[in-house]
Amino acid sequence: MKRIPSWSRNCFENLKKYLEVKIRSCSEKNRVLILLGSNLMDPYSSISDAIDILKNEVEIIKKGSVFCSNSWGYDGNDYLNQMIEVEWKDSLSDLMIFLLAVEKRMGRNRNLKSKDYEDRIIDLDIILWSEGKYSSKNLKVPHPRMADRRFVLVPLNEFWSDWIHPEKKKDGKELLTTCSDENLVHLYQLNEKNKK
Repeated sequence: MKRIPSWSRNCFENLKKYLEVKIRSCSEKNRVLILLGSNLMDPYSSISDAIDILKNEVEIIKKGSVFCSNSWGYDGNDYLNQMIEVEWKDSLSDLMIFLLAVEKRMGRNRNLKSKDYEDRIIDLDIILWSEGKYSSKNLKVPHPRMADRRFVLVPLNEFWSDWIHPEKKKDGKELLTTCSDENLVHLYQLNEKNKK
């Protein structure tokens, strides 16, 4: 039986490792739900602009409709919100860093020490992801206050009502049914793909 030269075996092993990494990295992509919000200047344009920037780094799987609601937790302008589902292969912390950079690029400077709510040109929050819970220095998923906010749950229930809150063990429908928030949420702009 003819032996394979060592250099050939090494090439084969390196190729095998390369292919395994490529296959693994493709399978590690996760789905992430991001809520975009704005209540300054032209909120609809701000949300559209943010989505255009996001497209450079993430694959957008689905976009929900745009919803309108009163400001939550303080007296401010009405908000527009839109939920999107994206595919992301790196850590959620890296995604959050990217989202904060997009906010800053669009003119928002978050005051991370302040507990007060304020008007904002753009707000990008990770709500849920396909792997359940996630916790790091700059991020906690599921979003800690998502179950208390109707302006999050109404967009969530448009397409993602079957996503389970990993801590409360409830899907979107159950969360919306049990939500005590009385702030009304109205449809502002139906997603083009949903129009008949």
